[in-house]
Amino acid sequence: MRKFVFILLINYFPHCITYTSSQEIDKLFEQFGNQYGSGDFVNAETTLSFIINYKDQIRDDQTIAAYINLGAVNQMLGKYEVAISNYNVVEPLVKIESLELAGIYNNKGIIFNIQKSYDLSIEHLEKSIRIYQKLSHENVKFFDKLSSAYLNIGISHYETGNFDMALKYFYLSEEIKVKHKYPGLFLVYLNIGKTFAKSGDPIKAEKNYLKSISRVINQYGGGYYRLAEVYFDYGLFLRSAGRNDQSLEILNNALSICIKNYGDKHTLVSMSYKLIGDHYKIQSDYKKALGYYQKALMAVVNDFNDPDVFSNPSIDSTLFDIRLLDNLKSKAQILELIANQDNSLVAKLKYLGSSLQTMELALELIDRIRDNYPSEASKIYLAENEKESYIFATHLAYTYSGLTNQKATGERMYNIATRAKAAILRNEITGKELLLTAGIPDSLLEMQKNLTSDIAAYNLLISKENGVPDPDESKLQLWKDALFNMSREREKITGEINKAYPLYNDLLHKTDPVSLSEIQKKLGKDETMIDYLVSNQYIDGKRLLYIFLITRDGLGFVEKGLDSSFFRNAGIIRNFNNREGDHKLKIEKYTSALYNMYENLIKPGESFFKGKNLIIIPDEEIAWLPFDAFIKSRPAAGQTDYEGLSYLIYDYTFSYGYTSSLVFNNKTGAENTKKVYSFSPDYGLKGDQGNILDPLRGAGREIESIYKLFRGQKFTGGYATEKQFAESCSNPAIFHLAMHALTDSTDSRYSYFMFDRGADSIDDGRLYNYEISLNRINSPMVVMSACNSGSGTLYQGEGLMSLARGFILAGASSVIKTAWDVNDEVSATIISDFYYYLSKGMQKDEALRKAKLDYLKVSPPSQANPYYWAAYELMGDDSPVTGNNRNIFLSAGSCAILVIGFLIFYFRRRRIFSARSL
Repeated sequence: MRKFVFILLINYFPHCITYTSSQEIDKLFEQFGNQYGSGDFVNAETTLSFIINYKDQIRDDQTIAAYINLGAVNQMLGKYEVAISNYNVVEPLVKIESLELAGIYNNKGIIFNIQKSYDLSIEHLEKSIRIYQKLSHENVKFFDKLSSAYLNIGISHYETGNFDMALKYFYLSEEIKVKHKYPGLFLVYLNIGKTFAKSGDPIKAEKNYLKSISRVINQYGGGYYRLAEVYFDYGLFLRSAGRNDQSLEILNNALSICIKNYGDKHTLVSMSYKLIGDHYKIQSDYKKALGYYQKALMAVVNDFNDPDVFSNPSIDSTLFDIRLLDNLKSKAQILELIANQDNSLVAKLKYLGSSLQTMELALELIDRIRDNYPSEASKIYLAENEKESYIFATHLAYTYSGLTNQKATGERMYNIATRAKAAILRNEITGKELLLTAGIPDSLLEMQKNLTSDIAAYNLLISKENGVPDPDESKLQLWKDALFNMSREREKITGEINKAYPLYNDLLHKTDPVSLSEIQKKLGKDETMIDYLVSNQYIDGKRLLYIFLITRDGLGFVEKGLDSSFFRNAGIIRNFNNREGDHKLKIEKYTSALYNMYENLIKPGESFFKGKNLIIIPDEEIAWLPFDAFIKSRPAAGQTDYEGLSYLIYDYTFSYGYTSSLVFNNKTGAENTKKVYSFSPDYGLKGDQGNILDPLRGAGREIESIYKLFRGQKFTGGYATEKQFAESCSNPAIFHLAMHALTDSTDSRYSYFMFDRGADSIDDGRLYNYEISLNRINSPMVVMSACNSGSGTLYQGEGLMSLARGFILAGASSVIKTAWDVNDEVSATIISDFYYYLSKGMQKDEALRKAKLDYLKVSPPSQANPYYWAAYELMGDDSPVTGNNRNIFLSAGSCAILVIGFLIFYFRRRRIFSARSL
């Protein structure tokens, strides 16, 4: 459960600025100050609107004060998007780094925190703090504002689980407030208490909670509006300690305070009802909990007042998306619990159906929240934290399907599951396509692209500097300021595009996964798509696995639990490195793990397969696994090598995809080509970042074999530069990269290919993943004959963020990638044979399989180890890259036979007709 984020707004009251305006405006500002101080936010908003309506009669500084205060009021009312727009209006008017500008960034940081966009929150709050630190310390308001900024950035770090950093900032805030006797110390104690509670020190946690409550009541009284916020977290703390009666009493007090101060419609009123509902859920009083959850929905949606627990609001008039989402999920869960209690099939179906409908509404809301997030980091955070929502909805559909045996429910279940995977990648690819077709000026697109690249580059500089023992703070401050300004400029350009081209924005937000029927139409009669969905939470010692089996004319599905042994075996396979020192125990563990994968991932659905071509859509740790190396039967006892093992490559052809939507829908129009652009640097003794890069001795043989079969252009040695690649990638051709790839395990945006640097005076020779994804590559296939080109950071719900993904995002129809370090000589053999079969018109996946099988036929038993041959995998479209010559000759021969037959028939008829005429 997400706990409430406590904020301290930086508010601007009339006494902050000396006014020489009319007496009426002075009175309005004074009236606003009284209203805000008493918590009368509705009338405070009205008063500020009166001030703003004076327009030409008030000065710029008064306009600034009015809009900043209006933003603060809308924050307190829970109208966060309106508040952001208020700050965006006034931000350009504040032309210097001042207390006002720092306050704007501080308040925007608070909102981004509430919206779970933590990267933007920290970015704005750090900027706010840097501005405060540049200002004169003689200003009486300086330390008050700085202490509040410290508090708010501490909250952001708390929300991301960085508790040590959170406490550091909370103590800085406390120190200033105690020294200068500033108000708001109760919020510092509250957040210190939350942090200790989360990090496992309940004694210190309760001590700080009670200090917070005592300060609020002593200073403001028991009805103060912010006391409710303190009660929320203290109530949750009491519940976690098993003190349920005390918890309920505290939460009911919070509800009374909220209704008194905010009325019936407010996000905090909604939270009060939701937390009380949680109490009754824990007590197993499910129907009472359901009633409170329905009240929570009514409180957070303006035009929804229906107490019927089987009704749901529209998501279009909510006060706050995040609060509505939490309420919908809680309601769906309690409806399922009630359904499980009821023995009547009719009642069970009614509650279960309502639960599923409620979750589908929640998933629709998740999609909207994700679309509205401006940064990839925020979207990834949402994908990871909401993965279980999709799992739960899939579970509901699976259960409902089992009770009704309706085909439509199975399709409904699969449509839910597909929305859980690679949604960010899908939207990014769609967005790039729409940008190219929406008529947006090239200059605007180029500015957006350049800013995105510069932002990534500055993030890399900051990351590297933070990694050294004694980072240069002056450099960091300079880079962070530049980064902040570039990010705001990119947001401005994106806003201009959305405003000027509303059709682009509308289409982007309506991007849905490809339907099941569309997938089935594109599958061949001998193809089966296997789509996996894995929970990332253990329930009763197991994580749920759903296997969807899709053929041209059918859909099958399997639900099963995976215990810790499955993931332990997955780790053995991922980390296995058996180039040297083979021994019996090592082989036994490895082959046992490969068999375990077959038992869990293939065998449960094998009877449903149509044909031998399998398209794998992995999820979670499954993304690391080489399916063609799984074995169908346990090795014989005492097996000491890899000879005679029943690898799946002997039975099936495998290809892979990030999501079913992209397997068939990422074609470039350049699929029929025999043109290859190859890049193969000759590293020699030239290193990278202090490391010596070994020359790839097999690359030369690999490249030469390609051009015996394909035409094109090869760039070797000093000609294999990053610049040359950038100039070539718009050509409709296959791209072959025989070079070193270096993986950044912490942030895959900074994984890169190492081109030659000797002749390149501008670029550093490193083609970063973020640079790849910004390009447009018109290619049916990119072959990454490099180590670890398919590895990267694994994100729940989004998959592997690897170099392979970068090329798919750039527009390549398919990618040949490596899952681990590859042997140079073996690589040359397999890749050469792959291109041979490719030139014969074979599908990419079958050509790769044949190349691997050829290797296995001639390799000694010690080198039948999957380490040598299983690393190469096809990701994406498996269509041939060139026409099948044999088929062409057969077609031509058939046509010739038909023509000859027709001529013989024609002349015979003519002779017969002539004879009759005589």
